[in-house]
Amino acid sequence: MAQPLEEHGSPQRWIFFFLVFGLIGITILFIISRVFQYSGPALVNSPYSTDKRLLAFELGDIRFYIPENTIRHPEQRNGQRVNKLDLIMLWPGLDGFDLDNQVAFYDVSEKSKLIFVSLSHQDEVLSSSDRLYAVYSQYFVGEPIKAEGGLIGFAMAPDSSFAGERIYFKPDDHNPFAARCITPVEKSPTFCLRDLKLNDTTQLTYRFRRPLLAEWRALDAKIKQRVSAFIRK
Repeated sequence: MAQPLEEHGSPQRWIFFFLVFGLIGITILFIISRVFQYSGPALVNSPYSTDKRLLAFELGDIRFYIPENTIRHPEQRNGQRVNKLDLIMLWPGLDGFDLDNQVAFYDVSEKSKLIFVSLSHQDEVLSSSDRLYAVYSQYFVGEPIKAEGGLIGFAMAPDSSFAGERIYFKPDDHNPFAARCITPVEKSPTFCLRDLKLNDTTQLTYRFRRPLLAEWRALDAKIKQRVSAFIRK
């Protein structure tokens, strides 16, 4: 005698379907959570702007027109007369913050490509190159350290105000590149600082991670070019 057909399938088959759909659901939730981790909170709580409109600033006797998405601090995004302005850009394109590069703007690792630029009004401006032989060289200790791109470095005297720092420079140039490299806390990423002179009362300081020191020529050229493009006569 023939067995009657089961109208709803075997229990094993339903268990199999539940397992498959359960795994699919878990996978989808995992993907959504990861996307939210790297995108959602960053956008909701982000201190940065995606707006590329130009804001006008007067700093000293220079007038700048700067994209809003390159201005680091929200309170500075109103266009005004200032004594200091802080910018943030991504190497190598020196782009401002947007949806495509937002993850890189939260990278605090040794490999971070962020460039921090400060424009400030000073009574007297000395570039890192000016300070190299007039100030820094007075505190060199130990043997020279060979570095990338033809640079050499020196540790600074432990009893000086530069204790724990190293100065890297190009020794055979007329107007030598020079940068201070600092490790703020043990095992934290080293960053480097370079000061440039825009005019007698306006200083440009840029900060970057130590691995980018190998690209010092391109850094200097591109940052000068980028900031110069913000200036209106």
